[in-house]
Amino acid sequence: MARKAFDKAGLETEFERIGSSLKEPVTAFLLGGGAMAFRNQKNATKDLDLVFKSEGEARAFAEALKKNGFHKQSIIEKEYEGMCAAGIWEEEKGFRADLFVMSVCNALKLNSNIIRRSELLGNYGKLTIQMFSNEDVVLFKSITERIDDANDIAAIVRQSGVDWDVLLEEATQQSGERKWYGSLYNKLLQLSEIHGIQPPITDAVEKLFNRDTLQEAFKRRLQKGLTRKQALADLRKLGFSQKELSEIS
Repeated sequence: MARKAFDKAGLETEFERIGSSLKEPVTAFLLGGGAMAFRNQKNATKDLDLVFKSEGEARAFAEALKKNGFHKQSIIEKEYEGMCAAGIWEEEKGFRADLFVMSVCNALKLNSNIIRRSELLGNYGKLTIQMFSNEDVVLFKSITERIDDANDIAAIVRQSGVDWDVLLEEATQQSGERKWYGSLYNKLLQLSEIHGIQPPITDAVEKLFNRDTLQEAFKRRLQKGLTRKQALADLRKLGFSQKELSEIS
């Protein structure tokens, strides 16, 4: 059975239903196709991607979903496995809600900058919906592996534009614990090769990706018992320049 997609009106109806079922006020941050639908960048979406500041708010929202015919999924498709959602809920028509607490895919964190850039969509009973900025939606779609992610990014860029400097700054701040410059770089290449869009930060992201790749290669050699000098010499044999090697911490 084909999963049902919801347009803006359908999404607002769902928000009203859920908001009226909540026992306490909840604020959810909307990203992904839902935010795109409300900005007219996409006609409809089959997934609600929502981030919460606390587990308590996520649980309260999940209880409201349950009251409205949603069921928590125990078996999910491969493309969703790496998203590390706190819960994936689906109703009988296949409409899905992916819930996250403070972090999406264990990579993109709901920090003060993202909260500041978000905008109020509306209040639906006890439910308040804040939308991620275009830049943060693009970052989210850069680290996920769902089929339409690259196409969605292209739609955002063409219809609304993004501040590439803001996007790069956020990516740099957040790519600490989990290195995802590679994922971002691959999406930027797809924008160029498939959609004819030339993101001005592609070269900068490539350099950051190469730097992280080299750093990881160096660490692996140290873990195998090589000295720093031996590890650097080994990497030099692979063609890395002295300048690149000098930046290894």
